[in-house]
Amino acid sequence: MSKFDASIPRKMFWSTDVGGTDLCPQCHGRLENESHGYLLFVQEAGDIQPFIVGNDKGYFCACCPVVVLDYDTFANSAIVGNPSSDSFEFAVAGLVDFSAVPQEKSDIPLGDDDNPIPLVKFTNYDGTTTARKKRLRGDLRKLHCKRRRRKHRKHAR
Repeated sequence: MSKFDASIPRKMFWSTDVGGTDLCPQCHGRLENESHGYLLFVQEAGDIQPFIVGNDKGYFCACCPVVVLDYDTFANSAIVGNPSSDSFEFAVAGLVDFSAVPQEKSDIPLGDDDNPIPLVKFTNYDGTTTARKKRLRGDLRKLHCKRRRRKHRKHAR
């Protein structure tokens, strides 16, 4: 059983916008990470593709309905979902509440006409294709290269 119920609507922030994943940007309480599913939209050349991604890079506030998402993790998920493009945007619409799927529909793929995705939208998601502009793939590659160089320097010492 999850500590943070996916059925509760929450306000979402990016870690890069609020200075990390330690403190809640609203009430300044401690954040805790927990594994959940999210609905990610990737837009490239006007085409929008939805993806369900699961990870433990959502940091939830125990005091108020806020979640801070690790930007780099979700950007990497968007790249995996859109490997052929150098330029794209993405948005995370909300949490997927898997417990809301009726038992009799558990063998039907999510997103089918007979089994819609049980999305609990973020309260600040405005329904447009992107909630904010995202980095281009090349910027992420540079970030990974910097991390690799740092890692190699540590091991070389």
